[in-house]
Amino acid sequence: MAHVTHLPASSSASDIVAVIEEHGAVIVDDFVSAEWLSEFNQAIQTSIDSYKPYDYGEPEAMEFLGYNTVRLNGLVCKADNYLELMLDERLLGVMDALLAPSCGQYLLNSSEIIEIHGGETAQELHVDDMIWPGHFWMPGRMLQCNSMVAGTDFTEANGATQVVPGSHLWEDPERTARPSEIARAVMSAGSIVFVGGKTLHGGGTNTSGTVRRAIVTSFVLGWLRTQENHFLHTTLEQAKTWPTRARQLLGYDLYSHYDDGLMAGPLGYYEYGSPEVLFETP
Repeated sequence: MAHVTHLPASSSASDIVAVIEEHGAVIVDDFVSAEWLSEFNQAIQTSIDSYKPYDYGEPEAMEFLGYNTVRLNGLVCKADNYLELMLDERLLGVMDALLAPSCGQYLLNSSEIIEIHGGETAQELHVDDMIWPGHFWMPGRMLQCNSMVAGTDFTEANGATQVVPGSHLWEDPERTARPSEIARAVMSAGSIVFVGGKTLHGGGTNTSGTVRRAIVTSFVLGWLRTQENHFLHTTLEQAKTWPTRARQLLGYDLYSHYDDGLMAGPLGYYEYGSPEVLFETP
């Protein structure tokens, strides 16, 4: 049976990248501290308790996103310590290696809670890059990379994410994974699974009734539109309290990159200049 490679908590960004490049996904055990996770889970619980299911409009969308799954965006505004995860040195080191060579400046794509409850069925296996047309135009280029911190233990019974190791290298994009090729991202709370943008994966079936909470942080090439509209979750006053790097990742900056043959930009003008001027001290 297939399995997702586990790395120890001490693993470096380069260790993580090597496994992602070879297998398409990797788990790093105990990536965040128990203290960080406890603080985050407490902070996010109010938003989860007040969650009202979305009507995604089409049966296919409802089936894909889940009838018994809580989904929340805008974590930077719902849990103060989410910024620590978003700015984690190793996490960004992975993105520096996988995404920066194709854009120079990458962005936070989405910050999500995906909490699978009892009775949820398995999600269709998919690749995250497929939401951008560039996935079909540039099949060899990773457009985004996803990471999920386990907010609770991930078990086979509560919906641990399904992953197909090696699928990012398949020559046939229409190939269907055989059951023996599908692994489960079983991991303890506080661990993290990285899933490359072209790796087949999907949420699992929850037969135990125990909640499976994933804390999602994904990044995307800076010249693509992000899946989450961060500006509608945040205000300039909030952004003024954040480190410059956080504002850059959330799009409060001008995209312009002219090195290494990547001639692109400027994108994201504010009055024909960088939005960073809004944060300058008078």
